[in-house]
Amino acid sequence: MKSHEHIQIPEEGEETVNHRTIVGRHRRAKTEAKIIEAALHVFAEKGRDAPVIEDFIKAANIARGTFYNYFKSTNELLTATSTWLTDDLIESIESEIKTIDDPVLRHGIGLRLWMGKAESDSSWCGFVTGIWFHGGFALKAPLRDIRMGIKSGGFNCPDASVGFDLAMGTMRQGMIRLINNPSLRLRKDFGNKIAQIILQGLGASPTKIAEVLKYPLPDMRRPTRTVD
Repeated sequence: MKSHEHIQIPEEGEETVNHRTIVGRHRRAKTEAKIIEAALHVFAEKGRDAPVIEDFIKAANIARGTFYNYFKSTNELLTATSTWLTDDLIESIESEIKTIDDPVLRHGIGLRLWMGKAESDSSWCGFVTGIWFHGGFALKAPLRDIRMGIKSGGFNCPDASVGFDLAMGTMRQGMIRLINNPSLRLRKDFGNKIAQIILQGLGASPTKIAEVLKYPLPDMRRPTRTVD
């Protein structure tokens, strides 16, 4: 006769505690998102340096104490807002390119999708360019692909961190040009040219760069956040 597996029965009150913990986390995440979404509009309207904490409290319709439960300063909130916005786009891009095994091709398609967002959403482009991004997934994903590209021999770059700086700096400068010269949005090849120059700087072969530029861009099925 087979022995029955031991079934662990929750202690009295344990289920209630776990439920309260889950509900509390959900409520906290919801409040944090509410503050960040309100901050997004405040920063977009007033810039990164002008807003004061009272602006965010008023926009989010929360108490001052609630604000300080989540953020210690406007700079900390700015970083969280930047990460919230850029990580969202990277998550959408990652969902479309995750099946691409070649890190060089994956990185190149990611660059093209990012620049496509910048070209199609001027408010998003202006906001992200103004504050850029700090930490979060937006930094990890492209750096990962650059490292893998160097390891595979697809990138001829002496250092992944330097290659990352080259890629991010070129991309940001391209976005600044889009803001200062809106007519560039009418060109179909501007984002591709930014991706091309980055891949050249990373040491990708002309054949691989041509493959990246000819690759049909997928439609991002996951909606991305915007500033409006």
